[in-house]
Amino acid sequence: MRVSRPLRSLPAVVAGTLVLTGCGSDDPSSSSGSASHDEPVETKGDTCAQLREAGATGASFGPVQAALPKDQLVETIQEKLTPLQQSDPAADVTDAWTTAQAYLEQYLAAAQAAPDGGTVTDAALFDPGQEVADAQDTLTDWWFDTCA
Repeated sequence: MRVSRPLRSLPAVVAGTLVLTGCGSDDPSSSSGSASHDEPVETKGDTCAQLREAGATGASFGPVQAALPKDQLVETIQEKLTPLQQSDPAADVTDAWTTAQAYLEQYLAAAQAAPDGGTVTDAALFDPGQEVADAQDTLTDWWFDTCA
């Protein structure tokens, strides 16, 4: 049985080497074990790079401060929304991403519709509930675990 294990792992080593060679990996320490592990990280890295380019920070996914005047509120929401709109979500946070983005788009529309100098008075927007809070927490945790 020990003889068959190395034979089964040989195709994985060859495939891993081909994948790394095809991707132009400059890391000579890469192995087939890390190649399969690196694929999700590589996707997340792409998302992290996209988010950074769009201006995301560790505070980008948290709640929006309530009762800001219209101009400040619109700016604050746009700072949080723009990275989500300009980036592709990582597969493991797609649901949270969609929830947070939809919430911010709705909040932005309400903020833009507020009278000059006014605020958004819809409690469902400045206190959006557990689903949105969970999505924000998931994205914040993901950011610090993956991108920071």
